[in-house]
Amino acid sequence: MAQDIHVTSNAIRQLGKDLVEDAAPAFDPVARRVAAAMIESPGFGLLGFALQGAYDSAQGYLADYVKAGKDQLGTFRDKLDGIATTWEQAETTNQVMYR
Repeated sequence: MAQDIHVTSNAIRQLGKDLVEDAAPAFDPVARRVAAAMIESPGFGLLGFALQGAYDSAQGYLADYVKAGKDQLGTFRDKLDGIATTWEQAETTNQVMYR
């Protein structure tokens, strides 16, 4: 049996708000752990200068990746807000008017 699902513009907006307020903070401890994962020289040994450079590069890439993921949640919120506005306009346009 099919279940009736009713979507509202408020629910769409709330989803975007929840993403930023609830999910985005989960990125912060990850970012701190990435930043703290330093290997001091000569951590890879005297011949490991190339490895140190590769590690530092990978660490920087991961830090940027985590930041971009968190920033993307804000973009999702903005897009969901636009969808909610369009949803409201569609509901208003499709209202049955009796004269």
